[in-house]
Amino acid sequence: MSTTVRPVFLVSLPAVQNIFNLITENHNHRLPQEAHVLVCRALSNMLLLPWPSLPEAEQQWPSRSSNHARLLSSLTQQYRLLPRPPNHHPNSKAVIQQTLCVLKDLVDSISGEATKSRQICYHSLQESVQVTLALFPHFIQQPDVTDEMLSFFLTLFQALRVQMGVAFTEQIIQTFLSMFTRDQLAVSILQEGSSGSRVVQKFLKILQVVVQEPGQTFKPLLPSILSLCLDQVYPIVAERSCPDVKAEMFELLFQILHQNWRFFFKSSVLSSVQRTGAEELMENQAQFTAAMQAFGQSFLQPDIHIFKQNLSYLEVLNTKHKLYHRKLFRNSMLFHFINVLLQVLLHKSHDLLQDDITLALYNMAAVDFQAFYSSFLPEFLNGCQGLDPHQRTTLARNFTPERDLPSFSQGVYRIVNDLRFYRLCNGSLPPGTLKL
Repeated sequence: MSTTVRPVFLVSLPAVQNIFNLITENHNHRLPQEAHVLVCRALSNMLLLPWPSLPEAEQQWPSRSSNHARLLSSLTQQYRLLPRPPNHHPNSKAVIQQTLCVLKDLVDSISGEATKSRQICYHSLQESVQVTLALFPHFIQQPDVTDEMLSFFLTLFQALRVQMGVAFTEQIIQTFLSMFTRDQLAVSILQEGSSGSRVVQKFLKILQVVVQEPGQTFKPLLPSILSLCLDQVYPIVAERSCPDVKAEMFELLFQILHQNWRFFFKSSVLSSVQRTGAEELMENQAQFTAAMQAFGQSFLQPDIHIFKQNLSYLEVLNTKHKLYHRKLFRNSMLFHFINVLLQVLLHKSHDLLQDDITLALYNMAAVDFQAFYSSFLPEFLNGCQGLDPHQRTTLARNFTPERDLPSFSQGVYRIVNDLRFYRLCNGSLPPGTLKL
């Protein structure tokens, strides 16, 4: 009724007024949490959502705004009065978790609504948001509480970041960055599947929202966010499984590169393609190289989901920003990536992704087919163990220098299968048995 039908008279019905009174005055006899959240959402929506078929002038926003502020003031009273630093009494924890669960739901329910509804909602929430930020450092060692806090902040960033404003958003991010030290991250991440691990995932999701914001608003935060990613989170997860944290960290790295390409490359795609590579202007090269190394390292590991995700990220960066054509990538990384992807095909470790890998190989080779066939291929075959010189020559000769995708793909599949066959035979038969 309050979300879809939205009748004007609903809020003034005696029965609804009675529910308002019961939910705001009776703190000692609460409904079960799920029912409490639903009732709070209904009451909030009655005051926040515009009435259909009525002009803006008749929406009664001033009175609805003050009523909504009173509603939230009452719902958050115990929460806002918690002592700081808090006493770690079980009741304090319960108050935090129950209150934030309600507030997160209220914000989530109006995330797709008009600006006016979101403005009123944030105005009513403002003090509770400040309280949450002040409490956060005191609970950093209690992941079940910080999990609830970061869930709330993530919903806020997704729905109300415009209303929160730049200065306060920056204050929140700086607080989080200062609290998540290397040691704290290690403790949280290494409890895989725990609330500690979920806390780090949510923090990375919040940063994803921030780095995708258009314009220059949050650009000053990029160096700190990159440092957190590459210097603090990545070393912890690089050689461990941690699939959930890894997926969010690589998503964050991808969004930093994709949405903030000019942080690394000053020139536009068009001008960089038209000009010679020597003129390409680049900044923050060390961070870009470290990010690419992290992506490359992920292709050497068994997690097929991370492999697929990261391969698609590189392909998007190439489609949108000509990644493979950039001078730094082309000169010092391109053949390393091609080598790793071919080795993956040889080892049959990710056969489900064979077509995706071959397409990426084609796009990388297409940067300079001449160099691929004349320089990389002989070098790659020379480095392959378990072959004699005649077999290497045969493999190179059979990979015809085609430049269309279907023919190139056939060439890749053939050289991989032939190479496997030669190795198998050479490893199981006396030397010189296999004649070509």
